[in-house]
Amino acid sequence: MLLFELNNYFNARCTIGEMMSTEDRVEDEEDLENDKWVEENFLRLVQAYPREWVAVMDQRVVCSGITESETDSKARKIIGARKFSLYFIPSTPTGTDVSYAH
Repeated sequence: MLLFELNNYFNARCTIGEMMSTEDRVEDEEDLENDKWVEENFLRLVQAYPREWVAVMDQRVVCSGITESETDSKARKIIGARKFSLYFIPSTPTGTDVSYAH
């Protein structure tokens, strides 16, 4: 199972496989850039979007929502068929369930 490790001072991990569909997915350069941006901006994201899903494209938040499906739907309406990444933002920076899906 793939694990995505946030900056060491967060002591947080997220499980990719559990949040994605059963089909295999490979992260491309765009995904990795979004991952890095989320890492670097994690504390601000926790403050702005606690316990919410965020859609990130080109290293910026496109929209947020309470559920993954709501956020996915909002993002698709805003940006159409362009690729984006979904992340769950916990209520504290020490949470262990920071999850995301692409």
